[in-house]
Amino acid sequence: MNDLIGTKELIFDAFVEMTSALGYENVSIRDIAKKVAINPASMYYHFESKRKMLEYAYAYYSQHQYDNRIPAAVMQRRLETESAEDLLPSFFYTFESEDRKKYVRMVLITKIIYMRLFQDADANAMFAEANANNAEYVISILKHGVEVGRIDPGFDIEIFADVLIGSLEIMGIKAFANTHYVVGQLEQEQRIMAMLARLFNTALKY
Repeated sequence: MNDLIGTKELIFDAFVEMTSALGYENVSIRDIAKKVAINPASMYYHFESKRKMLEYAYAYYSQHQYDNRIPAAVMQRRLETESAEDLLPSFFYTFESEDRKKYVRMVLITKIIYMRLFQDADANAMFAEANANNAEYVISILKHGVEVGRIDPGFDIEIFADVLIGSLEIMGIKAFANTHYVVGQLEQEQRIMAMLARLFNTALKY
C-alpha cells in the first residue's frame, strides 16, 4: 500500500467515495476518470480494472483494520481491576486517526464491504474472517479473567463474545457509514453498552 500516492491515490479515493455512495455496479471507469479529471485510458496505468480497485480496497482494509485495537495483553491486565462500564467500550476499536484520509477510507470501505456481503465472495470471506478474529480476541481476554479469578467460571464467555461482536456489527452498520462518526455518540450505542455492562457485571468478582 506504499504506492498509494499521486494520481493513483486520487483514483482510489474517488472510487471508494463513489462506490460507497452509489454501489459498485453503478460506478464506471469513465465516472471515476471524470471525477479525477483524467483520460479514462490513463486509469489502466494505475489499476487494470474496476475489480482491481475493489480488491485494492479490500487489501487496504485488511492491512489497517486493527491498527487501533488495544493489544489483548493490555486488555487482560485491565480486566483484572477495571469495571465493566470502563472495560467494555475498549473492545469496540475504531478507525479514528490523525490521518484523516486513512480514517475516511476505512469508514467508506467498511460501508462497501457491508453493501457487498451477499454479492461478493471476497467481501463475505473478509467479514467472516473479521468475526473469527474478533471472537478469538475477546475470548482470549475473557479466559484470562476466568484464570485469574476475576470472572465467574460458570459465565459462558463464548456466548458473551458472540453478543459483544454482534453488537459491534450493529453499531458498525449504523455508524461507520458516517465519516463524522465518533464512538459513543449514538443513543443506540449507549443503550447497547449499558445492557452489555449489566450482563458482564453478573460475572465479575469485585
